[in-house]
Amino acid sequence: MTYHTENGGYPRLAAYLGLNFLLSLLICSFFLLFAGGHPLELAFVLVALVSNTVMLYAALALPALPLWRFAPGRGALAALLAFFQLMLITDAGVYKIFKFHLNSMVLNLVLTPGGLESLDQGWGTIAIFAGAALFAAAAQWWFLRLAPRLEGGVTRRRFALAAALLLAFVAADKALFAWGTLYDSVYITRNSQLFPLYQPLRIRSFAARYLGVRLDREVRGGVDMRYSGLRYPAAPLKIEKPARPLNFLFIVVDSLRADMLTPDIMPETYALGREAAVFREHYSGGNCTRFGIFSMLYGIYGNYWFPMLGERRGPVLVDVLEKEGYDLRIYASAKLSFPEFNKTCFVKVPRADIYDEPRGADGARKDAEISERFASWLKARDRGRPYFAFLFYDASHGGYDYPPGREKFKPSVDTNRLALNSENIGPLFNKYKNSVHYDDSLIGGILKTVRETGGMKDTVILVMGDHGEAFLERGRYGHNQGYSPEEVRVPLVLYAPGRRPEAVSRPTGHMDIVPTLLPLAGVKDPAADYSSGQSLFDPSPREFLTSFSWDSAAILTSSGTLEMPLEVYKGGVKVFDRDYSEVRGRKAAEAYSPLILRFQKEAKRFLK
Repeated sequence: MTYHTENGGYPRLAAYLGLNFLLSLLICSFFLLFAGGHPLELAFVLVALVSNTVMLYAALALPALPLWRFAPGRGALAALLAFFQLMLITDAGVYKIFKFHLNSMVLNLVLTPGGLESLDQGWGTIAIFAGAALFAAAAQWWFLRLAPRLEGGVTRRRFALAAALLLAFVAADKALFAWGTLYDSVYITRNSQLFPLYQPLRIRSFAARYLGVRLDREVRGGVDMRYSGLRYPAAPLKIEKPARPLNFLFIVVDSLRADMLTPDIMPETYALGREAAVFREHYSGGNCTRFGIFSMLYGIYGNYWFPMLGERRGPVLVDVLEKEGYDLRIYASAKLSFPEFNKTCFVKVPRADIYDEPRGADGARKDAEISERFASWLKARDRGRPYFAFLFYDASHGGYDYPPGREKFKPSVDTNRLALNSENIGPLFNKYKNSVHYDDSLIGGILKTVRETGGMKDTVILVMGDHGEAFLERGRYGHNQGYSPEEVRVPLVLYAPGRRPEAVSRPTGHMDIVPTLLPLAGVKDPAADYSSGQSLFDPSPREFLTSFSWDSAAILTSSGTLEMPLEVYKGGVKVFDRDYSEVRGRKAAEAYSPLILRFQKEAKRFLK
């Protein structure tokens, strides 16, 4: 085929794609309404708008080039672009309602019978969608007829100049975002999810290794509240400082699953349970460390991690304790710069009061070191000042470390992860149990020091896992794979001075911790003002719990689990029964539609 003008050559294709590019740019300009008003932020989002649209069209150009060669292909390309423009319009509508971009969770709600009605979006919404579809189709009809009149102006020089300009927008966007992540420019970083399919450039590891940038430096600043996109807490808190403030001690063991809390594996923590509340059906708010710890300290859904990180906003729990003059102390075996807890959960804690660089060669030695440091501090601290302390053990994560001679469960062997199967995983599971058993001995030492310093009279103690760990019980190993009970069900032992011990069998979650502790710190507001959970001791029934990961979430009920991708590329929703066996068929998800609606409302309640 000869690619001259009258046969619809590449200049005409360039004109046709250019017209569609401008239309997409116009549609995506809608998302600018959800950006803040700071000058730097406005400059960045304008550049990112153009850059993101360029990248979308770079992907569309791949099928466009071969399709344009033949007349039937041009029709197919027009249909593809009409669908693409319709999806952008739909995504804008979805974002306005949910503050999420289009994903299978939203699609399930919309496509399920009665879903639109439950949103109070009935036939009117359907009519708008039909109108948008007609508009997208009509635009393609018009663009195909307009392109021949414009192709004469598409010269190589003009094409090269336009391409260079657009690439400059992409380069500026990526450079600005990389700079923003390195130097904590919240007006840039908080917009990482503003545009559909936006791909931020993060160079933290590269900058630390080759440019000498310190990732663990103290974080300063934050967003000017005039430009905040958050409504957290939902109302100013009313606080009556207790006459005798309590101390709060969090002891978190990485990857600690619920069935480890036995007198054989965790005798020290089990013994504490005899004088504490033990929550036997407790679930983490995430299937990985980032969202597990976020949910226990913020008490809200994991999707808020991203705006909290973007604005460098700490949890209300820590904010209240800081205002009340608490001594804030963090001891962690893993550095707090990744996940970025130094920019979220502990952003208000002075760097000098954070110890997250123990010198030990493995997790076990590091755990021992932070235990010794905390015990030493506890003995020497100012008794006239209450404290909040957070200890994070890491031996049971990944390598399952423990000192030589501490093999209680045998055989205990590190198995090649690539060769794992149900036949050979037993020794690796024993290694994990040995690491948990060792960390429990360190917990026993901490509890001993608390007792010796009189802390059992005025210290609330929590021992828990951030998330669980699977060992192929249901075909999965590790965590952050799904939302199986092994990955998200964790132990929680809560000791509160003067409270009778009890075993709680009703479902509870990490998001219930903050509503339990803040009243003890004098907060009088209802839990809904600052949390998505309820007090751990509130027996009120609940329909579901939630758990999160990077790009997915789960609704956990007594009858099963609904897993929902939060990004469109992750595919569709999945339903699992109580035994975590997948249930196939569209009807399996229909029963969850009302819960998805309530989930979506809660997932945007703390956003402006």
